[in-house]
Amino acid sequence: MNGTNGSARRVRVERNIYQRPGGRFEVGYRDSAGRQRWRTVEGGITAARAARDDLLGRRGRGERVQPNPRLRFGEAADAWLAGQVADLRPATRAIYRNAIETHLRPRWGRRRLDAITVDDVAVLIRELRIEGKAEWTISGIVKAAGRVFAFARRRMSWHGENPVGELEDGERPKTSESTRRRIYLGDELAQTLAASSEPYRTLFALASVTGARLSECLGLVWADVRLHDLDSAEVRFEAQVDRAGMRQPLKTGESRRTVELPRQLGAMLVRLRLASADSTQRAFVFATRSGRALGQRNVMRALRRAQEQARDEQGRPTFPALHEQDDDGQAKHVPSGSVPSFHGFRHSAASDAIAAGESAEEVSWQLGHKSSVVTRAIYVQEIKTAERTARRRARMEARYGRVLEDAENLGTERGRGDVVSIGKRRTGTS
Repeated sequence: MNGTNGSARRVRVERNIYQRPGGRFEVGYRDSAGRQRWRTVEGGITAARAARDDLLGRRGRGERVQPNPRLRFGEAADAWLAGQVADLRPATRAIYRNAIETHLRPRWGRRRLDAITVDDVAVLIRELRIEGKAEWTISGIVKAAGRVFAFARRRMSWHGENPVGELEDGERPKTSESTRRRIYLGDELAQTLAASSEPYRTLFALASVTGARLSECLGLVWADVRLHDLDSAEVRFEAQVDRAGMRQPLKTGESRRTVELPRQLGAMLVRLRLASADSTQRAFVFATRSGRALGQRNVMRALRRAQEQARDEQGRPTFPALHEQDDDGQAKHVPSGSVPSFHGFRHSAASDAIAAGESAEEVSWQLGHKSSVVTRAIYVQEIKTAERTARRRARMEARYGRVLEDAENLGTERGRGDVVSIGKRRTGTS
């Protein structure tokens, strides 16, 4: 089957199994009414074969293999939120519920699932862009929609097609084109740390070195920090603190990791432990006077306070945007992205590692991403820039390194005139 651009939209792999240009597999079959249907399969060829065998087997047994014309999106969304989503972390539940209630239910709530097409999904994406939503936000909303359709297939006896899976690659949210993340530049990090008070200074330093998330830093207990030898100091991330201040397991196994610490950061943690009211193994590293984990809002306030107080060597504000005033002497609104957020520590750590030549796999492990595919999606521009820079430098070194070295040596021995003549002989100019 061909798309509008003349390229093959699906390529037959084997009986009833096709592959799209993006790599996804689809099963082609005819439903009970004889209509041609396509089902996108999550997974590889084995999953596609299982889906094909299930569909053809049900049809062979005389079961109805066709969409349920009565199931509406709102019903399926309610069942998904009450079922599968109910077991997720509170923050994740809130994100999915917001996607459903704010963006999807108003548009599709009363519509039948089998009446929602890939064109409707494409319109949704366009409308969200017009509203000014970031590509990552749009991606999350579309992901929630796709999961509602998938849940309806698995648990609600609906046999229609998931229109999200029908999107072409060019129609999907372009997460790689999101606004460039604000990182700490030049001396901004050092000046921010200098303006911070404890325990926030050590918290900010830990986040900037390890790239850990705020919830992961706040979830640390002293048993997770190894400081007996500062030359081999390290921290183990195994839990996080939710917004209610409760310690919870990390979301994925990949998030559990041990990260080495520089000696100076290890010494900061030692001083913090000595000053802590409770330094037992199960006590929080970053704690209030009552022993509870620091609240995320208080951390954000402390960071903004440090950024406002940060100054360069000449006494000028490190972040001028925080000090601008309007004609009435009132503080101006701080534009988004003009000052790094707490997540800026994480982005700075990742960007520095990529610029230093670390592979996407290494950065993925340090950040606790599910895979390097996630890392490449988030930091695609940084990775591409680093890779291009390395290749350009290698080509320039191979092309001009020897010429410039000879020119410098001969110039030292003979003077500038001989350097010019050597250059002319090598390049064939006169």
